[in-house]
Amino acid sequence: MTPMSTRQATQLSAKHRRRPRWLRVAGWWVEAGFVRSLWSLAAVMSPAGAAAFGRRLFRWLGPRSGKHRFVERNLALAFPDHTHRERTRLARKVWENFGMVVAEYPHLKAFCATDNPAAMEFRIDPLTREILDAQRPAIYVSAHMSNWELAAAAITATGVPLSVVYAPQGNPLLDRLLQQVRRSLGCEFIPKKNALRRLAREIRAGRSVGILPDQRIDSGAPVTFFGRPALTTTSPAWLALKLGCPLIPVQIERTADCRYQAIFHRPLHAQNAADPGTQILELTRTINELFESWIRHRPGQWLCMRRRWPAVEPE
Repeated sequence: MTPMSTRQATQLSAKHRRRPRWLRVAGWWVEAGFVRSLWSLAAVMSPAGAAAFGRRLFRWLGPRSGKHRFVERNLALAFPDHTHRERTRLARKVWENFGMVVAEYPHLKAFCATDNPAAMEFRIDPLTREILDAQRPAIYVSAHMSNWELAAAAITATGVPLSVVYAPQGNPLLDRLLQQVRRSLGCEFIPKKNALRRLAREIRAGRSVGILPDQRIDSGAPVTFFGRPALTTTSPAWLALKLGCPLIPVQIERTADCRYQAIFHRPLHAQNAADPGTQILELTRTINELFESWIRHRPGQWLCMRRRWPAVEPE
C-alpha cells in the first residue's frame, strides 16, 4: 500500500470537514435572516443614519468574525511598513466601511435617483467625456472600494446602456436578496462563470460592460499587485484589445456618510509591445497599478476580506 500524497490527504481532510447539507442550508437561512433584519431596520432610517448604524455595528462585529484574519493578512502584505497599531486601525476602518455599504443597500434607489445630485459628485476626464457623449461601447473597470455598487449607478446615470459581471453568492437566499436590491442600479447582470463570450456579444451589440477585476481569480495570470504576484483576471484587457474598445476606470470614493465622488479616469492603453499576449499583461498590470494607487489613497475603503495573494506569510 503506497503512502497517501499530500494532495490526497488534503482532499480527504476537506471531505471530512464538509458540513452536511442540512447544516449548510440552515446557515443560509440564518445569514439571509440576519441581512433581511438589518436591511429592514436600516430602511426606516435616513441614508446617513443607516450608514452610521452600519459603521458602528461592523466596527464591533467585523473583528470578531472569521474573515478578520484575511483583512489583517492582506493589510500586512499591502502595507508592510505600517506598524501593527496602524494596521489594526486600518482594519477597523475597513470593517466600518463595509458596514456602511451593507446598511446602504436599502437606500440604493435613492442614490441612483437623478433628482438626488447631492449624493454623488462626478469628475469626468475630457477624453472619457467624448466617449460618453458619443455613446461608444466601452469596458468600464472599477475596484471593490468605498461603495463599489455605485460604480454601475454612476455609469448608467450618464446614459450608458450597461451590462455588469457579478459573482453569485454561495448562499442562494442571500444572492436573491442582493439581486432584488441591485435592480435599481439600472444595468443588466451577467453571471461571472463563462462570461467572456457573453461580454463580447454585449459589446458588439452596442452595449458597454462593467467588470470589477481587483479580486483573486484562480484561473488568472500572476500580475504584480503591491509588489507581489497576484492571480488577476486579464479579461478586461483582452476584450479591449480584441474588440478595439476603450478601457475606462471608474473610481468611487466616499467623501462623507452617504456622500460619494465618481471619478471617470481617462482611457487606459497598452504599450507598444510586439505581441498581443504581452500587451494584455501590460494593460492588466496598468489596471493593478491604478487600483493600488486608489487603495493607498483610501486604504480604509478597501474591501479586503478574501485572500488576494498566494499563501505566503507577511514579512
